[in-house]
Parts: sequence; structure tokens; C-alpha cells
Amino acid sequence: MDSNRNQIDEIKDRLDIVQVVEKYVRLKKAGKNYSGLCPFHTEKTASFIVSPDLQRYKCFGCGETGDIFNFIQKIENLDFPEALEKLAKEAGITLQKREVNYKYKTLEEINYIAAKYFYNELKKNKQALNYLLVDRGLTKESIKNFGLGFAPKEPNLRRFLSKEKIFSTSDLVKSGVFNKNERGIKEKFSNRVMFPIRSKRGRVIAFNGRLLPGNKWGPKYLNSPDTPIFHKGENLFGQYESRQEIRKKDLAIICEGSTDVISAHQFGIKNTVAPLGTGLTKEQLESLSLLTKNVLFLFDNDKAGQDALIRGFKIASELKLNPYAATPQPYKDVDELLQKEPKKINQIIGNKKEAFSLIISTAIENRDLSKLEEITYIKNYISPLLESVKDSSTKQLYIRKVEKILKLKPNHSFETEPSSKTNCYKPHRNEQPYSLRYVNFVKYLLLLDDKNTVELPSPKYITDKQISKIYNIILANKDTKRETLYEKIKENEEILPLFEDIIFNLTDIPKTQEEIKGEILMLAKKIKEDYYKDKQKNLSIKIAIAEENNDNEKSEKYLKELMKINKLLKELK
Repeated sequence: MDSNRNQIDEIKDRLDIVQVVEKYVRLKKAGKNYSGLCPFHTEKTASFIVSPDLQRYKCFGCGETGDIFNFIQKIENLDFPEALEKLAKEAGITLQKREVNYKYKTLEEINYIAAKYFYNELKKNKQALNYLLVDRGLTKESIKNFGLGFAPKEPNLRRFLSKEKIFSTSDLVKSGVFNKNERGIKEKFSNRVMFPIRSKRGRVIAFNGRLLPGNKWGPKYLNSPDTPIFHKGENLFGQYESRQEIRKKDLAIICEGSTDVISAHQFGIKNTVAPLGTGLTKEQLESLSLLTKNVLFLFDNDKAGQDALIRGFKIASELKLNPYAATPQPYKDVDELLQKEPKKINQIIGNKKEAFSLIISTAIENRDLSKLEEITYIKNYISPLLESVKDSSTKQLYIRKVEKILKLKPNHSFETEPSSKTNCYKPHRNEQPYSLRYVNFVKYLLLLDDKNTVELPSPKYITDKQISKIYNIILANKDTKRETLYEKIKENEEILPLFEDIIFNLTDIPKTQEEIKGEILMLAKKIKEDYYKDKQKNLSIKIAIAEENNDNEKSEKYLKELMKINKLLKELK
């Protein structure tokens, strides 16, 4: 057993959990145990139990449990080393200092001195200061709190470092602040605004450098490379600055960029972090899971942001975290939102949705879910999301939610289908595609000699693309002879196979022109009914989504549209 573990056991031996907890919670004797109101959630009946025998606590209301270290971490919003230090002091124990890894310490030292240099250089560069203060709307206090700086064109960093300490060429390169080539070493960052990246303990371990507007020399953002003290996929921007607030709020907000994080902190949203220029990783979320089980993805309002949300949802679900989501719309990102409408941020966070609900809402938007192929697409889209959910009860909740929103019948249930990436959807055998009506409708029109003798529906009612093209040619050539009309249709190679199928199947047809007219009018009415029934179904789904997202404005809007559709259907019947 190492010395650190010995000291933890010694602290536990010296401190009684009842005495520690009593400083924060009023406890009453309850048999061998003690009970009180849980300090971690609101309750009227005491469900928080402390056991002197086990030297542990448990709340039967919210499920919080642990020893004195867990309790102090949670109640005081401390990380483990901080809790260890606090309890050691209470126990009258002097903590043994851990042996310093001098290799790591040297690299941290180089990065720290570089951060000081960049910070001082920022004060001298009006363009860089103007970019941060005016263009990005940051305050001097935010610049100081995050240690923002500027790497000038002139390579003076090595000289600045040498004034404080002489470092070997090898250590300078290993620090990530310098590059090495055949001519020697040179500074990695030049003419860039610098964002220091701190470890969980607050030490500067890397940098993110951004080009100033108008400068197109090199990539817009440039990160430090992976080093012995920095691994991009394991760290988050703002992880040190946000840790206390994440514990306090029991929520980590993850956005896309470093400026998003700084802007959020500036407006009081201090439980915000961001990945470091790469996709969110499992290691990053595992790191956050030590602080909270609740993560809110607040990514950019674009396709890349939606893809990042899906990736985040899958990883969080695999780790059995609670993934939520929100969007900065109508703005591009959190930074723009805070610059233009800062008061809205608290409303957006307060109205956060389950990430799963927001993902399917976006996927379903603008899709016609009366069509078999669209239902198939959505099911194939959702299945991989469900496969990532490791908690069985949460998975069942999501399945029921999707089936309710999509109005799926039991035979279409996700549960009845084998788990696969394709997740093929098979229609019920009694289902018939509406396109069969369209085919018959066009078939009879082609046989009708005088097309001006019947009132033909608007092309909008024909939703099959190929049939619609044939129908539009017919409408544009109502007075053309049959042979000429056929030639015009045959000119379109895309619809030629379908047209030939229709012609070859002209077998069981009405004998008189009047009978053909009757069939056309009957089918036209049915096609209109189908069209409005499809609208009905789509609006019902949109209403269900709006209600799921607590969007009363959209729900009322779709409800009014549905009432109009219901009225039109009633008139048709």
C-alpha cells in the first residue's frame, strides 16, 4: 500500500463520518444510524441516512452515496485532492508531498512562462486587443481570467524564456511551443491570438492559436501537438475554470469553441467547456463524468453541429450519462448569441431537451412521413442511436417515444426487428402504395380523347415524382392528338420505362369514353383525399414533436393547419 493510501486510511480512522456530516446536516438518531434531510436534493421527509458502522452515507431519495471524501467533494464542490487536503487538516495530519516528476514539471514550466510572455505581448498589439475586446466582445477581466495572449511575428519567446531559466533544446521541442527542423528550432505560434489550455489542476499545458482577421497564412486555428503533458483527446478547454461550477450546477455544458466558453463564463454561465478542435471523445466525457452525470450539448446551429450532437449523444449514452441538447438558433453559435441576445442563454439552458428528442425532431423535420421510404429512412437513422443506449430502461423510454411520435403500429416496432445497421423496414402486407392510384389515373387520362371535358386536379396532388412528370406533360398537351402526346412523353428518357409499363398494361380498361371519365373523376377525388390524409399525418407528427419539445407556438400553428386540412377532407367526402 503506498503512502498516499495510508494517509487516506489514517484520515478515515481519525474522523467520524457522523461528526463530519453534522457540520452540514441536522441529524437525528435512528436506531444504529442517523437520519436527516438530504443536502443534495429538496425533500420534506428525511431519507438521508448516515451509518457509523459502515462510515458511509446514503440518500434513499436521490441515490447519492459514499464516504467522507465523497461527501466533502459533493457538498463543498471540491475535487479529490482538495477534499483530501481539507480533511487532512481537520484530522491534524500533514500530507506527504508526492514525488515531483521533473520531466513533466519542466514542460509545464516552459508553457507557463510562454503564457506570461503571450499575455504581456497582447497588451502591446492593438489589432489583437481590438479583435478580442471589440470583435469578440470580451472584457479585460475575461482576458485576464483565461490568460489570453498574442504570439507576435518576431521570434522573441526563446530569449524571454532564457531570462528566467535555461532550458535544453530537447525540452523546448517536447513542450509543444517550438518546432524543430534541419536549421534548428523555431517558435510554433506566430502572429496569432493565444488561448492557454489548462490542466484539471490549473497548470498551462498547451495552447490554441487563432489567426487574426485578414491573415490567411496557415490554418485558422492551430493547437499544440500532443506532448508528455498534453493529449488533445483527453482534455477540454475550460476544464479547470469550469470544474467548481459544473459540480455546483450538476451540469456540464459542452459547446464547440474556446470563444464560446469564454463568452459564456463572461455572462455567468461558468459550467461550460469545449473540445480542442477535434470531435468529442470518450475520454473527455469520462473526465466530465467525475464531476456530473448530466451533459448539455450546445453546439453550432449547422450540419456540423448536428453531427457533433449525434456523436456526443452516442458516447454519453454508452457511458450511461444523461445527454441533453439545445441550440443557439437563430444564431450560429453561443458566442454570437451572447453578443446579440445575451439574456436568451438562460432561457435556452432552462428549456434544454433530451438530446434524443432534439435529434429525432431535426431528422423528421421537412420529411413526408406518409411515405414508406421516408419511414424506412428515419428508422434506419434512429436504430444506431438506440444501439448506443446501454441503460435498458432509458432505451425502452426512447423506443416508446419514437413509436408514439411516428404513429408506428406494433408490427413496425423497433423491438420486433433484428438489431443491424440497415434495420430493413418491411411494410405490412395489407399496405398498398398510393402510386398505384396515380398509375391508373394517368392510364385513363392517356385513353381519354377530349381531356377538356373533365376537371383535372392540380399537379400538387400527385406526389410521385415520375408520375408527376407524365401528368405535367399531359396537362401541357391536353389538345394534342394521342400519338403526338405519346411521342412527347417518350422524349423524356427518365420516365420512358414507366410510360412503357403503363402502355403494355392497357388490358382491363373501360369500354366507353364516359366510363373512362367516371374512373378519372373517382380517382381524382381519391388522390386528393390521399394528399390531405398525408398532410394530416405529417401535421400530427409535427404536433407530437412540438409538444415533446414544449414548443407551444409551433404546436398551435400546426394545430390550426390541421383544422383546415380536416375541413377540406370533410368537404371532399
